[in-house]
Amino acid sequence: MNINYSFIIPHKNCPKLLQRCVDSIPERDDVQIIVVDDNSDEDKKPDLRSHKNLQVILLDATRSKGAGRARNIGLTHAIGKWLVFADSDDFFVKNLSELLDKYVNDCHDIIYFNVQVCDCYDVTKIYPQKNKSKLINKYKDTKNDLYLRLCYTEPWGKFIKRNLVVDKMITFQETRAHNDLLFSVKTGLKADDVCVIDRPIYWYVLREGSLRQSIRIESYEITCDRIRAWDRTQRFLAEYDIKTKIYLPMISCVRYAKSDMCKYLNLLNFMRHNNMGYLYVLRDTIRFYLLRLLGREANLNFENIIILKGK
Repeated sequence: MNINYSFIIPHKNCPKLLQRCVDSIPERDDVQIIVVDDNSDEDKKPDLRSHKNLQVILLDATRSKGAGRARNIGLTHAIGKWLVFADSDDFFVKNLSELLDKYVNDCHDIIYFNVQVCDCYDVTKIYPQKNKSKLINKYKDTKNDLYLRLCYTEPWGKFIKRNLVVDKMITFQETRAHNDLLFSVKTGLKADDVCVIDRPIYWYVLREGSLRQSIRIESYEITCDRIRAWDRTQRFLAEYDIKTKIYLPMISCVRYAKSDMCKYLNLLNFMRHNNMGYLYVLRDTIRFYLLRLLGREANLNFENIIILKGK
């Protein structure tokens, strides 16, 4: 039987949660599961129960470069008609097999689904899910799918035609942060046809200490990676004549530096040496703080920064 779905899961040091994720994927002949372990500690490498068409790829320190590299390696092994991504601590809804059957022959390049949010260790504790519902509702109201294509900036929660990724040569950025940003924007804009299904397909979990949930002081190196990712995304948007209210790398500069001028100047210097628009960042930082002084809170979320024609 042909493989219809290739599930790609990068993993690092959470084998029990990874097992839960793999267990939530139906065991079917037409499903391929690719787990790419990004140099986990020896006692936290995946030791998964047998599952039909499961492949585990172990990266050592010489090949390890974060989730972006792991996903790219997974892409080279995927053979399914559809690509389905997951983070190793998340998991899929119970009726996933029904959705796999229903959309296996769908003609669209990407099918966007809704997601649900719960606590990682107490899955009965459910949180409001606003972001994806907001995108989907905006599409329902306007029938304009461009906002969704641009601002659904995670690879999970979707079925993506593998041919789209292969033919357009789309890969993940191998950065320590925002590795999936440009991949999601590129697939969204390069897809000929997309479809929106307002049904949850995926449980996004919140856990203490996770990259997404923890409030911490981020390292200078990781912030520089975020700036690289935003800069590449800004350049790609320009190819499609899509404008933004602010220069995107400014988001990371302001969030990292806060009120520390030394940190801020170090980031501007990094951008100057890497031929990025540091003067745009300086301009938009001034605008941002002027708005604050005037009592107007400037929103730095990506979906509020994109300017769509006619909007």
